[in-house]
Amino acid sequence: MSSRVLVQKFGGTSVATPDRRRLVLDHVARARGDGYRVALVVSAMGRRGDPYATDTLLDLLRADGGEVDPADHNMVFVTGEMIAVAVVSQALRRQGITPVPMSGVQARIYAEGHPLEAEVSEIDTTRLRRHLDRGEVPVVTGGQAAYRDTLDLATLGRGASDTSGVALGVALGAERVEIFTDVTGVASTDPRLVPHARWVRRASYARMHELARFGARVVHPRAILAGWRGRTPVVVRSTFSLDPGTYIGDVDDEGPVLGVATLAPMETVFAGDVNIAEEIRRDWEGQRLVMCLRDRDTGGLVLGAPADKSGELDRTLAEAGLPTEGRRPGTAWVSIVGEPAALGARRARDEECLARAGVACLYGERVPGRTTFVVQADGLRPAVSSLYDDLFPA
Repeated sequence: MSSRVLVQKFGGTSVATPDRRRLVLDHVARARGDGYRVALVVSAMGRRGDPYATDTLLDLLRADGGEVDPADHNMVFVTGEMIAVAVVSQALRRQGITPVPMSGVQARIYAEGHPLEAEVSEIDTTRLRRHLDRGEVPVVTGGQAAYRDTLDLATLGRGASDTSGVALGVALGAERVEIFTDVTGVASTDPRLVPHARWVRRASYARMHELARFGARVVHPRAILAGWRGRTPVVVRSTFSLDPGTYIGDVDDEGPVLGVATLAPMETVFAGDVNIAEEIRRDWEGQRLVMCLRDRDTGGLVLGAPADKSGELDRTLAEAGLPTEGRRPGTAWVSIVGEPAALGARRARDEECLARAGVACLYGERVPGRTTFVVQADGLRPAVSSLYDDLFPA
């Protein structure tokens, strides 16, 4: 039997209906026909409002508006994924493929850290490999793990299923991890803002990680980071086509500029001349969605968070003792990601693009590989359109 392993992760929209699950079966059968031993990771079915989606189930706990205990949260969180695993496993069985439905605990995925923002610390692959060697297909719940000493549940925070899928691929020595979603791959900017945005076909770990950090929503930066650390390529592709998608790995980017990422709507605060340790800033970003930059003109620290996470921004400012006078609701962060030399050569052109679009830059940061502008939210579309058409002329 082939030693080649492929991990395929399917998102909630990919497993939500019988017709879509049939497409999942086709992808699995095709990979097995190509000689791969296949393991699956699946998310809960559908999105908020669908009966078994994670957010729908968690709303049962949030209904009274009180605090939700992490243990209760995690018990409900894993339920949606376990339902999806059972349904996908049965579909595979009906197709003549032997599945092995597994929770994160059964797959021996172990965690450390906060129970709602845990990191994968270890995966004991003994059982998974045994099933793969038998020609079976492990079907593993996405986004969940357990503490090794207690087996208490932990969830992996934002991008949980993508992250656990890539972590599983790294542990199994997979040739690659395929993340299936409802779009063709990663676009060079948000197609809702620029309908003619092109698809990214090839990207390095470093550039794609930065693009995802600053707003490319199709794949989570934690998943890319897991693949980068484990030198395991990640492919983002559509469940609904045979398009090869976006390949992320130890490769050259397909061009000097990878794309334009956006975060909007944001609440932005100018905190002034203060120093915050890089480790603390990473925790703010990873656990609270609070982003930071250094304004290019003043050197002051600028913080921002999604509008629906303004409470997290308030908590961060209070804990760090930072001023809040310069708070600006209704902003957007626009970031160009690419090679440092290419971005450095564009300094004047970027300013011209924003001026031509009638958009004022409130704050900005230039670091190797990324240029970020903070603008008013109503200037997001013209800013991105002007920058994109200059970066990627037809």
